[in-house]
Amino acid sequence: MAKGLGLAYLLVYNLACCAGWQACCAGWLYVLAVTAKHVSGDSIDQLWDEVNPALKVVQTAACLEVLHSIVGLVKSPWQTALMQVFSRVWVVWAVMNVAPDAQTSVFTALTCASWGLVEVPRYLFYALNLLDAVPYPIFWLRYSLFAVLYPTGISGELGCMYNAAVHLKGPGEWTDFQGILAQPQGDVLLLGLILFVVVTYIPGSPKMYGHMVKTRKKQFDLHKNGGKADKAQKKK
Repeated sequence: MAKGLGLAYLLVYNLACCAGWQACCAGWLYVLAVTAKHVSGDSIDQLWDEVNPALKVVQTAACLEVLHSIVGLVKSPWQTALMQVFSRVWVVWAVMNVAPDAQTSVFTALTCASWGLVEVPRYLFYALNLLDAVPYPIFWLRYSLFAVLYPTGISGELGCMYNAAVHLKGPGEWTDFQGILAQPQGDVLLLGLILFVVVTYIPGSPKMYGHMVKTRKKQFDLHKNGGKADKAQKKK
């Protein structure tokens, strides 16, 4: 009974996340299409207003994935899930949501598109995997898209944090420490946190990418040998 309820919960959760990411991704793809010709103007100033409600919901809901790992509902390491989920929730709530300069740049569009394009097949894979019905194209996308979309997503996130840092430091130069410290205390604190998080990306990003490469090799080997795809979203 408990196993059946857990399976039903994960199925509904993954289908809901997949639908949410599909809705968000449709808007992000449209934004990318117009960004190329309007990146230097003010025509993308509606980007955040367009995507932020759905983006906040689906990205914050991803925190449940960490909880699922901690309590043993899924097999994925909670440390890996925490690293990835924290970085995205941080960018949404502490960067994009706070600094207007991080809401309307090409980096915003790059971040949102990268997230959406990798999350739609990932959640679709998880949902179908619960039913042991994953077609090979979805399997391939699940374990291959990161090769391009992880670097582009990281680039977009760092670009958004840079824009936010420039906004928070005030009108002075970076060498004007007194001017920076004269900004509102909350802005100075957030600026310091952003700079700290940027530094953590230096060791964290290669580690995460290496983890994904190893996972891809493992899953493709299993698939080649007739084994099942990973059960990262199945109950133990």
